[in-house]
Amino acid sequence: MKKKVTSIIEANNLLKSGYVLIILENRTVVCIKNGIYFLMNENWHTKVKEEDFIEMFENNTFMIWEDSTEEGISSQKDEEYYAWRHKYL
Repeated sequence: MKKKVTSIIEANNLLKSGYVLIILENRTVVCIKNGIYFLMNENWHTKVKEEDFIEMFENNTFMIWEDSTEEGISSQKDEEYYAWRHKYL
């Protein structure tokens, strides 16, 4: 079973470490880019400051989005893909 994060401090630290989190109560995805907190779900999206994020979601439960723990784009695979694409398309 996946670990649930109930502390806003722990959730905030995970976000600052580059993880993407899901707010379980409303299935909202949260990430940080350039110090701004981006929140997205199927019906809306917004961006907020850190203080606002902490205040609004301090009583929520979070979970790490599994895709966020993977490495970034592999430059080798990226080069292979574009070499193949250029050759055949």
